[in-house]
Amino acid sequence: MKVLPIARILLVDSHMDRRLATKAALTALGVGSVREAAVLDEVTDPAILGSADVLVVQVDDPEDAPANPFRFGAGIPAVLIAEVPAQLLVRAASRAGYDAALGAPLTPRLLYRRIGSVMQRARRLARPAPAPATVGQPTADLVSAG
Repeated sequence: MKVLPIARILLVDSHMDRRLATKAALTALGVGSVREAAVLDEVTDPAILGSADVLVVQVDDPEDAPANPFRFGAGIPAVLIAEVPAQLLVRAASRAGYDAALGAPLTPRLLYRRIGSVMQRARRLARPAPAPATVGQPTADLVSAG
């Protein structure tokens, strides 16, 4: 995925060993940069939040997951990771405004791919929609098909 070598990831996890292991794994896979914090409140500085491309939050209990601060139009996707049954995780992630959820334990490659997919989805949603074709005028595909 082309976007990940330049991606700026904000990793939030209260467990330092797990956070450092995740950061090392993402860095080894070629992610641009990974900033880390124990809690989301540590990164309330708008400059730090504005310099992130993806938020990754890892928690023990998804019910305790902080709400995604980017959920209302900031355009920064967020991924929630927790070690609980998938159905509970998906519901909790949806309520807290996350774009994706992953069950733990997970392989670094899976996290890498999920980060890439949420970044691509966010970029697609940020692009302006193409203008609708005017009635009576053929589209380019119809013209070249003849």
